[in-house]
Amino acid sequence: MRTVFIGAGSIAVSLAFALQKQGRQIVQIYSRTMASAQQLADRLGEGEATCDISDVRTDAELYVLAVTDGALAVTAKRLAEVFGSRNEAFDAQRLFVHVACTQPVEVLEPLRPFGLTGVLYPMQTFVRSRVVDLGRTSFFVEGSTEEAQRRVRELALAFSPAVYAADYEHRLYLHFAGNMAANFSNCLYAIAQEVLDEARLPLDVLFPIVDETARKIHSLPPREAQSGPAARGDEVTIEKHLALIDRLSGPTALDSTSPVSLKDMYRFFTHNIQTVSKHRKIYFPLVN
Repeated sequence: MRTVFIGAGSIAVSLAFALQKQGRQIVQIYSRTMASAQQLADRLGEGEATCDISDVRTDAELYVLAVTDGALAVTAKRLAEVFGSRNEAFDAQRLFVHVACTQPVEVLEPLRPFGLTGVLYPMQTFVRSRVVDLGRTSFFVEGSTEEAQRRVRELALAFSPAVYAADYEHRLYLHFAGNMAANFSNCLYAIAQEVLDEARLPLDVLFPIVDETARKIHSLPPREAQSGPAARGDEVTIEKHLALIDRLSGPTALDSTSPVSLKDMYRFFTHNIQTVSKHRKIYFPLVN
């Protein structure tokens, strides 16, 4: 299956390598910058690089739109104009998919006169420098028609056995949950590294506790897996932590532009952990 990537960012990298491993040919990579397109083509060892969307090939069977959520609508419209300018007819073997969680399948509506359209959302964390093993990634799919749904599901199953149907509304919930669990957790790792840097301790001293915390939720609900001074009601240790914050000189502790202080954040998490330990619902205050 000839494949064209529209976008050469972090998700495109892992998807392209996975498709290549399946024996699918990556014939072209488009990016707004030639350097990004060429870099991915060089890493793959195949595919023509271009930064001009009017040069995108129209003879492929699969088009993966892996651009930012905000650029997706404009990109889909411009790509449709390319197909229209070449008088391309509808081809049921041609599939356009986007990988954006927070955009509906309808954003690809301009491309429907030329092929099937759908959503292929991998719920995973990606960076451009690292190729992710997608065999352990959950995929959430949607199609604009029943046939499109079948085709996107078939495509997703080639990556991973964990494939689920999910419409736009459900994907919003998924994205929010994933952002909390992965991106916010990683932000806390960065803050923890600042603290360790002040004590001249290496980040890798945290690896065992971080790995065990992640492993626990494979077999325990997060509420039951909670540990630490807040969970056990250790107010003495909590006060020592709060006092330590006053001594920190890292950028997070000293950020006067933040709407909340590091102390406020510590108290927020402590309060919610203590609430959970008492088997009450977590309270998230609404801010207008």
